[in-house]
This record gives sequence, structure tokens and C-alpha cells, in this order.
Amino acid sequence: MRAIRWASFGGPEVLTVDDIPVPQPGPAQVLLKVHASSVNPIDWKLAGGIMRPFGPKRPCTAGQDVSGEVVALGPDVTAFKVGDRAHARIAGQAGGAGAEFAVVGLDVLAPMPAAMTFEDAAAIPLAGMTALQGLRDRLGVPISGANQRVLVVGASGGVGHFAVQIARAAGAFVVGVCSGRNATLVSGLGANAIVDYTLADPYKGQEPFDAVLDCVAHDYGRYLPLLKPGGRYGSTAPGPGTFARMSLNPVSGKSVFPVMLKSAAADLVLLDELYVAGKLKVVIDSRFGLGQMAEAWKRSISGRSTGKIVVDVLTEGGGASG
Repeated sequence: MRAIRWASFGGPEVLTVDDIPVPQPGPAQVLLKVHASSVNPIDWKLAGGIMRPFGPKRPCTAGQDVSGEVVALGPDVTAFKVGDRAHARIAGQAGGAGAEFAVVGLDVLAPMPAAMTFEDAAAIPLAGMTALQGLRDRLGVPISGANQRVLVVGASGGVGHFAVQIARAAGAFVVGVCSGRNATLVSGLGANAIVDYTLADPYKGQEPFDAVLDCVAHDYGRYLPLLKPGGRYGSTAPGPGTFARMSLNPVSGKSVFPVMLKSAAADLVLLDELYVAGKLKVVIDSRFGLGQMAEAWKRSISGRSTGKIVVDVLTEGGGASG
């Protein structure tokens, strides 16, 4: 089968199209014929050496998000059958979604709703679960979202555009941070108000927030003054300072948290329910074919994408939208 892999650290230039054996599912696993995957910044950051020397074993098949059709079952697997449509964020760093077939564990695999496309199904897992777990588990928003003011930084991005919708579904008052050119998009996702970060004093006049989900960086110092007493800040890209600042949470009156994704089938099912209910839409920035993975990475690295970048494994893809 064809697989997009990297064996040395670097940028998109390290990706190669390799012919490797089709993997076989073990206990509590299934084999998917991959229809689509999507690009997340962690994909090219791992290849760039962000986790060196603790990153995935190389050569590594790129991609963590996957949607496809079940074509083989591991021993004693009864939760799925051959022909089922399913999607997942493959657990761990090793990836494996950027290939024609992928082995996926039952603990992270969810059945696709009948109305969901393979492209949308591949776009949701990593970014959607990161947004959900950040808001619910770190910031407490979907549990008690009503009457809370939530700031989503990077509201037009992969994680951010899901976070806006999840927080709104929880009943929160959501302010989305994005550039002016993406204001209409973010408003259309349900944001109650927009902050244009390109302005000289973008937060002037904003009332304090109960929670800030930062989907861009880990600059908690910029956002702590915007929080109410007892407010919570979470970063989906935490740096060492974020972890160090956590030690002050019990005495500071304002809490700082890293948002660390843990793949879970139950959370993916919850997101699928929001999708079916019309409360979660997928914004697709651009589409690429499997052999165009390097171009898809370049699009992500540019920082100009909105929503998700999808890789159509069974087709040639459509390229960037602008």
C-alpha cells in the first residue's frame, strides 16, 4: 500500500511516498480502508523534531486523523463489522492515517453517522476532541456553560472553530478572536462577538471572562488580566511556562492549564451527536490528495488556513482554496 512517511527530521521535504505492507489488526483493533485524513500542526511539528528524542519511532507514517471503511477485524472484535464506516484520532504519536490502510484501536474508534461525509469525519477527531476536552475538562465550560463568558483565541482555526461551536452549544457567551477577514466566518459559527487581534487595542471595552481557551500559543500572561477572579486559562499549545505556572493555581485566584488531548471514542461520539443535531459544522479550508501531503503541510505551516485541511486518500484532492 502507499503510505506517506518521514524518516528524518525536517519540513515537508522529508515526506516520501513509500510502498509498505498492509498492517494487520490485533486484539481490540480493526483495519480501515482509509478514505480521508486531515492535517494538524502536531504532524509537521513532530517531523520537525519538537519531541526529539522522545518522538515516534521512525520511519513514521504521517497523520493522526482518519476516516474510512472497516475491511478486517482483529481477534474477537464484535463492536464493528466489515463494511462499517468509522473514524478516529489514532492514539499516540505514531500516526498512521496518511496511508491507504490503517489499524485503529476500538478505544478510539467511533461509527460515523449516516449523514457524515468521510471528509468531515476525518476533520473532526483531533481538533474536535481537543476543543471539547479543553473546554469541558480544563475550563469546565460544557458542564456549566450557561452564563459564562468564554474567549476563544484562534477562533477560525482547526481547534478554535470547533471550540466556538461547542461552547455555544453549552450555552456560553462566546467571544472569538480572529483577524477581521475571518470575522464573518466566526460569527457564522455562533460567536456572540468578535475581537480583531490586528487592532491596536483589541480587548478594549471587553468585560472579564470566566474562561480563555488559547488555540494559538501559550502566552497566558497576556490573558490573565482578562479573566475574572477564579477564571481559567487553557492552552492547546502549552510551553514549559504553562506547566510551571500551574503550581500557582491554588493560591493565585486565576488558574492556568495545559490542554493535552487523550483520544476517546466516547468523546468522538459526543461530537458526532452535535454534528447530527446541526450544532457542529466542519469548515474545510482546502483538500489535497495523498501524494500531495507535503503541499498540505505547507498550507498548514503558512498559518493562513481556516478550519481544517483535508487529505482525500481515494482521490487527487482539490488543493488550497486561497
